[in-house]
Amino acid sequence: MTEFRNTIGLLINEEELDPDHNNGHRSTERTEELGGTQKVESRRPVGLLTEQQLKKFSQRSDIIPLVYCLGHYTLIGLLGWFTWITFPQLLCVVVLLIHAFVLGFLFSPLHECAHGTAFRSRWINETVLWLTSLVYIVPPYFFRYFHLGHHRYTQVPGKDPSLVLPEPATFLQYLWYCAALWFWWRNISWIIRHAAGIVDPASSTYVPKARLHLMKLEARIMLGIYCLVALLLFLSGYGWTLLLCWLLPRFLGEPIQRILRVAEHVGCEESPDLLKNTRTTLSNQIVHFISWQMPFHSEHHLYPNVPFYHLGKIHKHVANRVIVEPEGYVAGQRKIIQWLRNRPIMNYSGSPRTPIL
Repeated sequence: MTEFRNTIGLLINEEELDPDHNNGHRSTERTEELGGTQKVESRRPVGLLTEQQLKKFSQRSDIIPLVYCLGHYTLIGLLGWFTWITFPQLLCVVVLLIHAFVLGFLFSPLHECAHGTAFRSRWINETVLWLTSLVYIVPPYFFRYFHLGHHRYTQVPGKDPSLVLPEPATFLQYLWYCAALWFWWRNISWIIRHAAGIVDPASSTYVPKARLHLMKLEARIMLGIYCLVALLLFLSGYGWTLLLCWLLPRFLGEPIQRILRVAEHVGCEESPDLLKNTRTTLSNQIVHFISWQMPFHSEHHLYPNVPFYHLGKIHKHVANRVIVEPEGYVAGQRKIIQWLRNRPIMNYSGSPRTPIL
């Protein structure tokens, strides 16, 4: 436990969390040689915002994200309770689906806290990161480092660990990705393997060597907590609530998150150009709230160190420079599906594998 507390104290390193390695202020491209080929990291263009504007938008708060967090978890608690009291009525199915939808959006606080920008106070940020990771069933530090790789190499084939539907993509791959079965298989199997002391070789590409031990530590803590919660619930006779109010809606809600991941990058350029490789999808206020403003995804990739609650302000400055889907997620998905289905059939021998996160 002492080792765990000491590890937490060293967890957030502002330079380590910044894809630009300079708190978001460097705006040039740099290249590196890998295997004899030149790979370009994603960098934002110069001049979109002034230094004064960026400094203003980078200010963090504890109150605003707490409102989002408490609102989100309160809604989850109420829907879980309503699912329980309406079971086995037909109404339970409707409530369960709504619950699954809201529960799936816990990816949003997980994502924001993984960046270390959601809360001004680090201890609150890390507490919410762990709580959300446990409910969402994603290892927090593992996600943090792989997601930083996604920002550093956004849409760069062979380097982006979260490259969704890499070219040549097909409609079959779209269906497989949105089903989220591969997500669950990889996520759970990697947690189990890490807990057993087997760190996946792919981790060494994105996780600093000094942090690899965290993959094992966090997996063991997560499995220990899951076993304890399951044991207590089954001994109390309420084990079925674990399935009805958490695991089942969590499983049913994941395809919604896969669809959102598709909207963010699929059909955009596979290049390091942040103005062309990421898409913002404008939606209604409910979706913007429950997704913690992640529909402003182009803005987030341009300025990953800006707290989510300032992204809408940045959108006003860059809307005419980035890719924007103004008609929402449903219309956006129709366009993406039509694009995938109307493409000429290409010779592709690969399997429809998809990234872990």
